Amino acid sequence: MDPASVSVEPTVSYTLVASQQDYHRMMEALHPASRIAVDIEADSLYHYFEKVCLVQVSTDSSTFVIDPLAVRDLGGLAPIFADPQVEKVFHASSYDIHCLRRDYGFTFERIFDTHIAAQLSGFEQLGLGALLEELLGVSHSKRRQRDDWSRRPLEVEQLRYAAMDTHHLLSLRDILEQTLESSGRLSWAREEFQLAAKSTTQERVFDPEGFRRIKGSRELRGPETRILRALFILRDQAARELDVPPFKVLNNSTLLELSRRPPERPEDLSARPGISYRVARRWAVDICSAIRRAILEEPSSPAPARRPPWEPPAPEVTRRVERLKKWRVRKSEELGLHVGVVFPGNLLEMLAGTPPADAEALAAVEGMRDWRAREFGTEILDILHAR
Repeated sequence: MDPASVSVEPTVSYTLVASQQDYHRMMEALHPASRIAVDIEADSLYHYFEKVCLVQVSTDSSTFVIDPLAVRDLGGLAPIFADPQVEKVFHASSYDIHCLRRDYGFTFERIFDTHIAAQLSGFEQLGLGALLEELLGVSHSKRRQRDDWSRRPLEVEQLRYAAMDTHHLLSLRDILEQTLESSGRLSWAREEFQLAAKSTTQERVFDPEGFRRIKGSRELRGPETRILRALFILRDQAARELDVPPFKVLNNSTLLELSRRPPERPEDLSARPGISYRVARRWAVDICSAIRRAILEEPSSPAPARRPPWEPPAPEVTRRVERLKKWRVRKSEELGLHVGVVFPGNLLEMLAGTPPADAEALAAVEGMRDWRAREFGTEILDILHAR
């Protein structure tokens, strides 16, 4: 399908579901549907305790924008999401499925992910807006992408933006399915969809040693490192109390600067860059106390994370990795796919380190997809066991 020569952002027809009565009417419309498009908006950029703030659902004829802050019980969607007879279409499903599972306990059967489908079809631009424009000639601005979706009332423009995320998704799905079928890759995509529906994302747990992942933390020495750790922990406590993301309390560069040049008095914080009036007023004394305690700590505390000494791979492993990577580049060009879609680099290195003996062993390797083993297995085994 050729897109229009000039894409335009269309007017979207949608129904806002903001009462239990609205919800019951929507459910009546959803029950006959054999497929629905699904998306969510959440508030992770604005709150420590993230939540789903909108759920968008489209059938082939209607689009609904559900306000879960007004309609508390969404349980009626559970049997639809879990029904293998009803296809659920997402774009980049992992985050949406994680949030819906976390907040509502939903499970999912039979999904179609247009992001995965576009990857396996060889598209370079994988964002929803880019795909809608390229394949449907529809413009979908992302200017409301970073909005605080927990704020009420929502603006009409916000609701239209949210509705657009699913309004054309079923049409996009159909085009991508045709592309996959014509290239013989539909079975590849179906396997990926099935895995995506079952995948789980580990819930965020605060790690007090996470300060070591801050860029520039390894350059600190002695008490500076202890201060950084203390402030990192205090920042998380403040973020929980204020219900904001930690970076909105103190960003990483401010943590580093306070560690290098600690304030002498709480009053000094109000003049320091990166510290808001609210944080200085509420947390200045705690920040200075945490810094003083860190300075007085024993130098051995906290102990740095110990890493096993790095050992270079054996020469034959290095040679296998190089041969596999050259094969992957050729295969990527042949198929018109990104090298990482053809074969993840870490999986190639695993195979090179411990080559499977045969096709059955290759298929059993953790992380291996059936479609990769089927399509590339013979070539990979030949490379791994070449003399």
